[in-house]
Amino acid sequence: MPHREDDERAAAILARRAKGLLALEEALVELADANCVATIAAAIAERVKLQADMVARALDAESDEPISVLCRAAGFSLNGFSALLRMRRRRNRGNAGARDALALFSALNRAAAERMLQQMAPRPHTTGRRFR
Repeated sequence: MPHREDDERAAAILARRAKGLLALEEALVELADANCVATIAAAIAERVKLQADMVARALDAESDEPISVLCRAAGFSLNGFSALLRMRRRRNRGNAGARDALALFSALNRAAAERMLQQMAPRPHTTGRRFR
């Protein structure tokens, strides 16, 4: 059962992280190498304060831009993003060449990515009048 194996691999990686044997970025790289998409989505979501399903959609998107923005806003380095990019390419995701995706990520700074993330994140639905 591949799904079960992914869960077990993810648990083993997270256990090493919890013991202080792996930095977050190292854990991200290992999770990406193991194709642990749900665990990666949860880790990034926690870091940027979003729902994991939104991050999962970005990981599965055709464009590399959403995951580039999320990874930069989360403070990941080029090495961590590159691991996610390799995972996406193995899953046939991404519409640009790896060079273009890496250039996009490198051109973003964290503050700009955080502003872009605010625009990407769904806004809460409000009803009625606004009071000032």
